[in-house]
Amino acid sequence: MTLFEKFEGTLNEEVIERLKKLSDRNLGDAEGGIYAVFYIMLAGLIRRANSDMSTGLLVNQIRKINSANFEGEELSKILSNEKSLVEFVATGEKTLSQIFPSFKSQLLSLVVRNNSTSKEETAKYSGFVNSLIVRFLADKLNEGMTKEELMNYLKDHRDPLFENAPESLVEKMIPAMGMHELRTMKLSYARTVEEKEKKRKAESRVESPSDPANETIQEEEVTYDYEEEGTSYTKPLIIIGAIILAAALGYFIYDSREELFGGESGAETAIVEEDLIADSLAIEALQLADSVVVSEDPAITTFRNVMAANLTDANAEFDVESFSFTADSVELSNPNNPLIDSLFTEFKRNPRFQIQIKGRHAGGSSQVGIKRAFYLKRLLQQKGVDPIKIDAISSPEKVDYLRLKVVSK
Repeated sequence: MTLFEKFEGTLNEEVIERLKKLSDRNLGDAEGGIYAVFYIMLAGLIRRANSDMSTGLLVNQIRKINSANFEGEELSKILSNEKSLVEFVATGEKTLSQIFPSFKSQLLSLVVRNNSTSKEETAKYSGFVNSLIVRFLADKLNEGMTKEELMNYLKDHRDPLFENAPESLVEKMIPAMGMHELRTMKLSYARTVEEKEKKRKAESRVESPSDPANETIQEEEVTYDYEEEGTSYTKPLIIIGAIILAAALGYFIYDSREELFGGESGAETAIVEEDLIADSLAIEALQLADSVVVSEDPAITTFRNVMAANLTDANAEFDVESFSFTADSVELSNPNNPLIDSLFTEFKRNPRFQIQIKGRHAGGSSQVGIKRAFYLKRLLQQKGVDPIKIDAISSPEKVDYLRLKVVSK
C-alpha cells in the first residue's frame, strides 16, 4: 500500500475537524492545507531516498521517534482521543526538522498562501502529517522492510506525486524546495538484500566437474572458441610486433643521439641554468611567503567557534560578508571563498551537519535573496553535498551578503 492510500484512508472529515479545533484561527481550506503539507513532505522524502547515507539516518530517526512516542498505540485510538491527538501533533512539530530538514518557515508560508490557512493551524497540520508519516514508515520497518527496500518504496512515489499534487502547488513548491531536478532526476534504485545475495550466488556458482556430460560440453565449448577465434589472433600479434619494433628503434636513436646529431651539452647547460634560476626564485618566494601574514576570513573563525561551542540555534547564526554580491547579481563575487571548502569539509566529516543559507538583497527583493541563497547551495551541491542538508531561504535584511545558520551539528 502506498503512502497516498494510507494517508487518504486516515484523513477523514472527523480527523480534519479535530485538527481544526487545535488552532484558534481557521481561515481557509483545511483539507487542502493538510494535503499540501503531505505533498511537500513526500517530495522531501523522495529526495532523501536518493541518498544511501541520508536514508540510513532517516531509518534511525524514524525508529527512535516511533519507539519513544508511538510504540504499542493504535493509530485509530490516537486520532479519536483529543489528548492523544494533541500529543501526536506536538511530537510531530518537535521532530519535524529531524525528518524534514528543509521544511522551514518558507514552506509553511507557501502552504498558507496556497490554501489561505493561518500560520498557526498550518504548523499544527505539519506536526500531524510528520507524525503520521513517521508512524506509516515505522510500521513498514517493523514488518521487516530493509533500508534498501524503503529507498525503493519512496522513489516509487515520485511520478504519482506529480500526478496527484495540484499544479499550482507544484509550480510554487519546486523553486521553494530547490526541486527543479526532482521531476526529471534519474532515480537510482537500491539493490535489496535478496538481490545482492542472488547476484553473489550467481557470480560464485561453478558447475561441478564430476558430471561427464558437463565436461564434454565444456570441452566442446573450449574447442569451439579456439576454432572461431583462432583466426583473430593474427592481427593483434602483428600490431604488438610493430609496437615493439618501433620502441626498439626509438631507443636506438635516443641512445645514439650524440653520434647521429652531435652533442647537446649547450642545451643541457641551459636546462641546468634554468633549473638553478627556478630554484632561486622558489626560495625567494618561500622567504617572501614566510614574511607575509595572511589574514583569515573572520567568518571562518566564527564558523569554527560556532562548531566548537555548545550554542543554541539562535546563537548559531552569523553573517558572512565575504559571501557578497554586487548590485542585483545573484552570483557570488568570490565563488572560490575558502569558507566554502570549510563547509564542505564539515559536511563530509559530520553526517549530522545541516545548515540554512539566508539570501539577502540591499534593495529588499526576496526573489534576488532566494536566488543568491540557492547559488551557494548549488556550489556545495556540485562538490558532492546532499542538497537535503542545505536549506536556502530569503531574508528581509537589506544587505548584499549572506547569513548562515548551523541547524544541526
